[in-house]
Amino acid sequence: MKIHKNSAWTEAQIIDYLSKTNVPIRLACNDKNGYPSICSLWFIYLDGALWSASHKSAHIIKLLKSDSKISFEVATNDYPYHGVRGKADATLISDASGNVLGQLIEKYLHNGNKPLSDWLLSRKQDEYAIKIAPLSINAWDFSHRMQKDS
Repeated sequence: MKIHKNSAWTEAQIIDYLSKTNVPIRLACNDKNGYPSICSLWFIYLDGALWSASHKSAHIIKLLKSDSKISFEVATNDYPYHGVRGKADATLISDASGNVLGQLIEKYLHNGNKPLSDWLLSRKQDEYAIKIAPLSINAWDFSHRMQKDS
């Protein structure tokens, strides 16, 4: 993983953050007219890559089939602001077994919301896993200058 020279965090800190955070990843990819489109998806971090999933009919899948170059961000909207962003290549892989989808459901739903979980898994035969392979990555952390009053 190529870490930007001005990154606020080390590679180990970035991996720790990506492994533990439960916010969605925001993917930016270009549409057919060259304009960026942003999509928020659940993700997991495994072995140097970020993984998401989406149904074959989803707009994001159509965009990624046309152009696999993306940017991404994993960050909260909560104060103090911090997170990770970067550039990556996306690869679409059939996930008819629901392997990635199942891991995402476990991470984000924590075995709750059974109706949503069941509905998502009922469509797994048409699911794509999205492998997001970072080319460069940068962390920012404004905690030190945004201290909350006690």
